[in-house]
Amino acid sequence: MDTQKYSVMKRIISLLVALALAVGVFVQSANAQVTVTGSTGANATYTTLKLAFDAINTNTNQNGNNIVITITASTTETASASLTGQATNAWTSLKIYPTTTGLSISGNLAAPLIDLSGADNVTIDGRVNQTGNADLIITNTSTAITAGTSTIRFISGAINNTVKYCTITGSEMATASGVIFFSDSGPNSNNTIQYNNITCAADGSRPLNAIYSAGASGSNNSTNTISNNKFYDFLNRGVASNGIYLANYNSNWTISGNSFYETASFIPSAAVAYNIINILPSTGTTFTIQGNYIGGSAASCGGTAWTKTSAQDNAFKAIYLSTPTGGTASSIQGNFIQNFDYSNLGSATTNWTAIEVAGAGDVNVGTATGNTIGASTGNDNIKFNRAYHQSQFLGISISGTGTVDCEKNIFGSISAAAVVLTTGPSICLISKGGSAGNTTISNNSIGSLTTAQSIRATTAITAGTGDVIGINSNGTGTVTISGNTVTNLYNNAATYGRYTQGIYCNTVA
Repeated sequence: MDTQKYSVMKRIISLLVALALAVGVFVQSANAQVTVTGSTGANATYTTLKLAFDAINTNTNQNGNNIVITITASTTETASASLTGQATNAWTSLKIYPTTTGLSISGNLAAPLIDLSGADNVTIDGRVNQTGNADLIITNTSTAITAGTSTIRFISGAINNTVKYCTITGSEMATASGVIFFSDSGPNSNNTIQYNNITCAADGSRPLNAIYSAGASGSNNSTNTISNNKFYDFLNRGVASNGIYLANYNSNWTISGNSFYETASFIPSAAVAYNIINILPSTGTTFTIQGNYIGGSAASCGGTAWTKTSAQDNAFKAIYLSTPTGGTASSIQGNFIQNFDYSNLGSATTNWTAIEVAGAGDVNVGTATGNTIGASTGNDNIKFNRAYHQSQFLGISISGTGTVDCEKNIFGSISAAAVVLTTGPSICLISKGGSAGNTTISNNSIGSLTTAQSIRATTAITAGTGDVIGINSNGTGTVTISGNTVTNLYNNAATYGRYTQGIYCNTVA
């Protein structure tokens, strides 16, 4: 035998074997982005989450199964990954999580990217092997105005599901949708959204709602929890938009421990309104808004100020709650609204409001743990700059007809300035408007005990309005004002008839 030829042949065979193994590994990797275990009939590997969901949907006898779907490589979804619920023989649990860092589930769909359609007991956990920090990115880059466009949708009675530790991004442009969307045909209830990063898919295409929910008549979306998430860079620059928007047919939601902020200067391109937590169902009561942080450029109102530099007039409400009568009183407790530098420099009436209570429902504001607007010491934690004389800085505005108990809230380190000397700034920390309803305003701290000019209008205006008022009661109904501390209010206005008042009452019982 020719030894040299044998050696060459051996090397060729070795190379071919190695190449075959490499190709096999490559093919296996390319087809193994999603692995299903613990199911009946669907255990396999798939190239997309949609295909994995389709296989589970097809095998309807999942009785008692604890299904696990692992994401081992990034997927691109070309159609909605829709997981349908099973009325009988349903799984006990279904978990989805990544097995390595840096993975994504993405698509560009004028539809939901992930659709939990009547699916129950599903957990999407973005941590690698369910430990550590948020890692998995779930993103729908579509800017479609098409109804239903979203990154994750709950629909058709999706119950007891959890989405946690993910970065969830989207750019939906439908007014009745959201990056996370709780739809009608429910109820879609007992779901939890927690420890996620929720933001835009691209800074140039921000969504209209980070979270949106609207139920249906007779089936409210209820008892859902939005907690400990970071919402950032989520407001659209040219269209009215919201952080969390709960419309009709919602009840008994808990919104707690979340942070809402802008990582860089925010420059709107149109005179549109912004609401961070916006709750106004005509049906549905009993909401808890607790321990949230609104402001700054980082979580917990940290970093530099949330700065709005545009000359556009943009009305702003950090928390807005309007509910009908009935149910247990809603609760707004222990929220922090601080670290703003906000300018409205046009010619329209555009107020900056920290908390507004409207509607006919009963509400407790700060009765257990007071809300902090600004800071208890220092100056200029919140700065409001404006041009039009009828615009105001409002701390807590009470305009509803229900029973409202407003206690233990803290106001300080707030300033308002005017860019035109004939149009001064107005500040009112607690305002009871011209509507009926029994209101208690007690034990609130308005202004710092240790910082001079804690709440101040800084411009020496020569005409127009420019009042600084601690508590203003100007409506009907029974209003009780007691035990409040009002101190270190300052008004630099030089105009006759401009007021600096601790408490002003013009209420007709």
